[in-house]
Amino acid sequence: MIFRMTGLVIFAAIVIAEVALSWTWNRFYFTFGLPIFVRRIDGRREIDDALLDEVKRKSATAGAAPLAFRRMGPDAIAFREGGGGLMHYTPVMRGLIRHDPSEPGVKVLGYMNWFAIGAGIILAVMLRGGIKDVWPYFLGWLVLMYFIQFVRFNRLAGHLRVPNA
Repeated sequence: MIFRMTGLVIFAAIVIAEVALSWTWNRFYFTFGLPIFVRRIDGRREIDDALLDEVKRKSATAGAAPLAFRRMGPDAIAFREGGGGLMHYTPVMRGLIRHDPSEPGVKVLGYMNWFAIGAGIILAVMLRGGIKDVWPYFLGWLVLMYFIQFVRFNRLAGHLRVPNA
């Protein structure tokens, strides 16, 4: 029993830390992680305030929560699910639009949220042999949540394309 409670406490701590880092727009949190979405957009040479305004406007949809954006410096714009909207789901990624001056364009990156990794590890440790019964459901949920965000991140990347670039 104490072993299971320890797992739940660790998971809760991961979730609380992640929410706090996300909502305070922690630079390290948004610029470091396990990339599970990468799109390179050639032709863009800079990430300016006009681009930030454009992606805010173009990324809004009727059904999903708006994406929230924050400049992380001259070379990066962080983004995450903004909350609200008609469709609710658990985001498994946080995003970054990054420009490296040595490259010809920008990249849209999606870093896996820590709670999803933590949940998988804690499930595997706590359930041991029983993981085979739960793993397909957990993996199915993870894939569905990723697919929803993949579509949103991919649309965002499409909005960044420069005509005739």
